[in-house]
Amino acid sequence: MTENLQKQHGKGTSGPETGLTPLVLADGVRKWFGHLEVLKGISLSVSHGEVLSIVGRSGSGKSTFLRCINNLETYQDGRLYVAENLIGYREVNGKLRALPTRAIVQQRRHIGMVFQQFNLFWHMTVLENVIEGPIRVLNEPRETAVERGRELLIKVGLGDKFDSYPMKLSGGQQQRAAIARALAMQPKLMLFDEPTSALDPETTGEVLAVIADLAQSGMTMVIVTHEMSFAQRVSDRIAFMEEGLVNTIATPDAFFGQSDNKSLQRFLATIH
Repeated sequence: MTENLQKQHGKGTSGPETGLTPLVLADGVRKWFGHLEVLKGISLSVSHGEVLSIVGRSGSGKSTFLRCINNLETYQDGRLYVAENLIGYREVNGKLRALPTRAIVQQRRHIGMVFQQFNLFWHMTVLENVIEGPIRVLNEPRETAVERGRELLIKVGLGDKFDSYPMKLSGGQQQRAAIARALAMQPKLMLFDEPTSALDPETTGEVLAVIADLAQSGMTMVIVTHEMSFAQRVSDRIAFMEEGLVNTIATPDAFFGQSDNKSLQRFLATIH
């Protein structure tokens, strides 16, 4: 682990199972959109079984960094690993060379992602949405996929919606179906990008309860969220991003107790 990464990871603030190689390891990750640098050297790690929440103002780079983990956005400098695999690239003589599409798809098999919008297939039932990936990508027998799909839908509170179409569901139900669909791929890591931003307050609670249950089950998760009380409750650590950098990363108690971090205090004041 480089000196830069050690500094931003924070001594004494690592998550569960710190003796193991981190599941996610970002070291100096930088990203440009044209001439605009949106990630300016992100360095952090996520341990196996850890829940890391990322918070910050709009435009601070949170969602861009999350999408880089899943290679939905490419980064131009630094290194980003998931399960010790260099995401999106192979390294040749110290330089990055982009992986072919087939290899990138293989990497994504181990990373589940839930977006702000639900991205369900409207012409398929909820169960069909959940089993599509396991059958087509993992080559699972349909019977196996259906059995686990039903179990997952029951787990997220949709046991009576197997044959419903997404348009017949509330926003919260659609998002829970999207979570079940991601879990059906048996990921090592779950990413959540503002999963409740499109929901009303009533259905927000339904989705947050499902994510909290996943946290209790030991699923490794990185959550970009504006729900601060939720982040405080479920996270092992919280990272505050500002202007493309990690300003601070700490356990919830330490995070909310940083009275000397004026930038963080200004941010927290705007959302209370």
